[in-house]
Amino acid sequence: MSQMQRARITGRRRVVSIVATAAASVLLIAGCSSSSDTTDAATSETAAASESAAEESAAPLSGEPVKTMTITDINSPGAVYPNIHLSADAAQEYINATGGINGRPLEVINCDSQGTADGAATCARQATTDGVVAVVGSFNFSPDAMIEVLEPAGIAYFGECCALGAKENTSKAAFPFGSIQMYGVGEVKKAVEDGCMNIKAMIIEGAESFWPPMQEAAARLGAADKLNAEYVTQPGTVQDQSAQVAQLLEGGTDCVVSVTSETPLTAFMVAWDAAQPTAKFYGPQGNLNKISAAGHEEILEGSTVVGIYPDIACTVWDDYRANLDVISADPSQDYNSLGGLGTWAAYMGFRQVADTIEPADTLDAATFMMAASTAKIDLPGMLPPLDFTQEWTAYPGLLRMVNQSVVYSQIQNGDVVPLGECGVFDDVSGLVEAQS
Repeated sequence: MSQMQRARITGRRRVVSIVATAAASVLLIAGCSSSSDTTDAATSETAAASESAAEESAAPLSGEPVKTMTITDINSPGAVYPNIHLSADAAQEYINATGGINGRPLEVINCDSQGTADGAATCARQATTDGVVAVVGSFNFSPDAMIEVLEPAGIAYFGECCALGAKENTSKAAFPFGSIQMYGVGEVKKAVEDGCMNIKAMIIEGAESFWPPMQEAAARLGAADKLNAEYVTQPGTVQDQSAQVAQLLEGGTDCVVSVTSETPLTAFMVAWDAAQPTAKFYGPQGNLNKISAAGHEEILEGSTVVGIYPDIACTVWDDYRANLDVISADPSQDYNSLGGLGTWAAYMGFRQVADTIEPADTLDAATFMMAASTAKIDLPGMLPPLDFTQEWTAYPGLLRMVNQSVVYSQIQNGDVVPLGECGVFDDVSGLVEAQS
């Protein structure tokens, strides 16, 4: 454990949740408005309230640290996710400031999978040698390389936002919180509801599993003839994407649905803007965002964002925003994202399961795996109820995806603005349950 981690674990005992009525009132009013100006203001008020909170009188943390690992790509030519590691750090700060894991300190180990399957496997092997209880809230495009190591070692891959791999979606060692394949379904649903007649899809390399549910949704909506039979493949690295834009717009396309990532999408938007299309764009939470929209606000006005987690301005994320401030998280990163929100939610779920294991010193990888296998995660407002005793047998390829709900937002003036109330989820499973 680093000196900084020890200082965080042993030195901070104050509560960082909202206690000021005025701040809470403002957040209740503005809880589902713009995720930039509103979130900045809310974060300032949350931090101010935290600074004035009373010192927590809980007993000091004791016992061996509960080790977890969070794995994602940091040094990679493709998409990178420093917001995931920073969110894990914020979760460690919050959990240790509010009682730890049944009184034991949490120690988060962040590992860089470097954008390769070998890097992902190396991190997983480190998890087995470092004695982690679980790998929590992680993401990269080589999840099965991690599962192949973690499963035989009896280590849970827990709470991930975005399960992409075949093994990740079926292994008993995987416990995804997200409904990631469903945001493609949600995009198709919204496009059909918006009256789109000629829809094309763009799917990034490595996310091919999204396509069958999207096709099934179009068929269920009576719009199979409106969704082009083939999708355009987006490269996973930053490069000119004029050819992809030309393919997408050929034939009078009026709507484009996409499964993409922030870094390649930011590059894509240069070519998209240059083409000045009239087609409406649909994209995933945390990727179609104010970062990828920067400089292209006019062409993206009214674009639809489909995601898993409610907007960061919602009051359910008060502690998350406050602890990002406590750790001085890089303000240039997007925390209103699948990686950011998803990592925080994963750690809140991890704590919920780990706290059920008594006595506290019996918590290890084996006891956590056993508890997680029957866990019913209850994080109101962050996620719909999740029950890992009920696998999704209606779609065998996504057996472990117990969450099939999405939320909707929209790009307005370059910002992400929620559509609908905070904490309201749209269960779209009925659009894809014909695969059994």
